[in-house]
Amino acid sequence: MSHFRAFEVEALRLLGTATLGDAVVEAVCRDAEFVSYNHSGVGYFLTVRHHLLPKARTVLSHPMVLGQVGEVVGSYLAFVQDNELMLEYAGTTDVPENVRDLPVQVVAQSTAT
Repeated sequence: MSHFRAFEVEALRLLGTATLGDAVVEAVCRDAEFVSYNHSGVGYFLTVRHHLLPKARTVLSHPMVLGQVGEVVGSYLAFVQDNELMLEYAGTTDVPENVRDLPVQVVAQSTAT
């Protein structure tokens, strides 16, 4: 059972495939063990554990991945360490507590000029 919503899977694919590989990202999205969830008011943190995730610290921040629902726009980052992955969504304004139940649209922003 996945602990990720469809839009979070999309964000993780965009952020993690180049570094972790498609097979690891898919396994994590499908089979990861839930660790914790915290809504901060301006975003949230979802942490999962999977044995295929590396122990060494890795920050997944490219490409820039944005999530928008209504007027709320935020960005996704993922932090990997000790076989855990923390997906962070940080908004530019207050993020509703039920944001994960809303139809978030995910897009990757090109950083090329």
